[in-house]
Amino acid sequence: MDAKGQYLEVLNSKDLTIPIGNVNPKKDLQKYWTKEEIDYKLALINNYKHKMLIIFLWMSGVRVSEAITLKKNDIDFANQVMTVQWLKSRKWNKRVVPLHPLLKNILEVYTAPLKESDKVFPFSRQRAWQICKKHLGGHPHQLRHSFAVHLLRNGTDIVILHRLLGHSSIQTTMEYLKIVPVDQGKELTKINF
Repeated sequence: MDAKGQYLEVLNSKDLTIPIGNVNPKKDLQKYWTKEEIDYKLALINNYKHKMLIIFLWMSGVRVSEAITLKKNDIDFANQVMTVQWLKSRKWNKRVVPLHPLLKNILEVYTAPLKESDKVFPFSRQRAWQICKKHLGGHPHQLRHSFAVHLLRNGTDIVILHRLLGHSSIQTTMEYLKIVPVDQGKELTKINF
């Protein structure tokens, strides 16, 4: 199945049999969700624009402020990158973020009717938070945490993750290593003595 077919399958999915996993009653507010939890919750969303915002935040790892300022002309489909910007200390910062091929295809279809200068997600920051609270039971930054944890669990290097997330300090990114301990024993098996 091609990427656009996968996209349509994700948007139209009504399969509610995806397991949510073990629930830890000691954690009232989970900092991240697993892929299975996100897939399950996405299958329950009927509002197309809400679903697209959540898919975008999950698959890109960008901040909610970066998502809501993104315009169609900030996305370079040919090179599979997008330029995101955020305001910090009254100064606009920009960075170029690569797009996963599936997310690129999803965005091509989703942004097709938009003008080049249109915002991809015409929501306020508060509305984006309400959407995540309604459909996920949490806040948009948890999708950013979920993205980071998912990448680390799948072997992404911490330096690459640092660049993808756009943290000013790698120390901030290294906090995720507390959630996903590096399997040091696996690394030792690669070394010949």
